[in-house]
Amino acid sequence: MLDKISGVYGPTAAGKLKSKRDRPSPARDVRGDGAEFSSFAVELAKASAELKKIPDVREQLVDDFKKRIAEGTYSPDLNSVARSLINAGLLDQKD
Repeated sequence: MLDKISGVYGPTAAGKLKSKRDRPSPARDVRGDGAEFSSFAVELAKASAELKKIPDVREQLVDDFKKRIAEGTYSPDLNSVARSLINAGLLDQKD
C-alpha cells in the first residue's frame, strides 16, 4: 500500500500529469467584444434618425397664419380652440 501512495506523490508522479498543451481547451466565444441588436432596435434607430430630420416647426404653416392674421382674414373656431385647451389640460372646464 505504501508503494501506491509513494507512486502518487513520488518523483515520477509529476510526469503522469498532462501539460496544458495536452488538455482540451474549453469552448471559447471567439466573437470578441460587441453587441447584437434585435431587428426592432435597428428599426427604432432608423425611425429615430428619420424623425430628427423633420423640423419642429412647420414654417410654411406658421407663415400662412401670420399672413392671414396680418390681413385680418384669420377667424378661428373658438369652440374648437377651447375644446383643444380643455383636452390638453391647459384650461378647466366650467359647467
